[in-house]
Amino acid sequence: MVSPQNSTLLVGVNRISVALLDDQRNPVSATNVSLQVVDATGRGVETRPLANIAPEYGGIPVYTGIASFPDVGQFEYVVKGTGRNGQPVGGHAFVTVSLHGSEVAVGASVPPIHQAVLGDPGVTLATIDSGVPPDSWHSETVAQGVAEHKPMVLYFGDPAFCPTKTCGPTKQVLQQLCQQFCSQLLFEHIETYYPAGPPSATAKVTPAFDAFGLQTDPWIYFVNSDGVVSDRYQGPVTLDSLVQSAQGTLAGHVPAVGLAT
Repeated sequence: MVSPQNSTLLVGVNRISVALLDDQRNPVSATNVSLQVVDATGRGVETRPLANIAPEYGGIPVYTGIASFPDVGQFEYVVKGTGRNGQPVGGHAFVTVSLHGSEVAVGASVPPIHQAVLGDPGVTLATIDSGVPPDSWHSETVAQGVAEHKPMVLYFGDPAFCPTKTCGPTKQVLQQLCQQFCSQLLFEHIETYYPAGPPSATAKVTPAFDAFGLQTDPWIYFVNSDGVVSDRYQGPVTLDSLVQSAQGTLAGHVPAVGLAT
């Protein structure tokens, strides 16, 4: 089975990721993985290589790359690779491409939200961070960062309860990024629910998710000193790609990184 990891795909060039699953829905490791994009008429649009990022993504075999979509509508992913036993593996899945998504786009002004942070009345670390251990990215709101003209990295996700199991590995990659850039970028972690944890009668989706138009997690947003979104990621990420986005954000580029076509 091919499991697309991106809920939003737009006309043009997109970062994409997929997981390969066996009949028991266990992840499958493969090499020489490629993805062909096929349109609704059965015509092959393009074929791209995909990289297995498991070595730096918590050992989870996820395959990432880029793909270009010429128009809106339904497209098919046809994925092929070589399994550990040398036998061919592959599968297909259908995805929908839109002209615009609900999420705040690159080039747009970031919503000046006031998410719960440490120091707010009644707020504790346990109510705003499900990570074990929790991180330290809860000192300022997005609105404060915008007002202070601080470039930011915004991490939306709940490391302990994310249904896709990718929020935790994504946070681990972000912690590596923080070692290089926390002195230059304001890192902020916004949980999916408040209080932090799984959905319940008392835990509701945070207003920040609604303000950004997010329907899934994890997401990462880069915001420059003018409060403009310079880059964004949904799902699995690599440190190298985030470093490029951080450098582009600090340099004032929008988008921070030009995706190769």
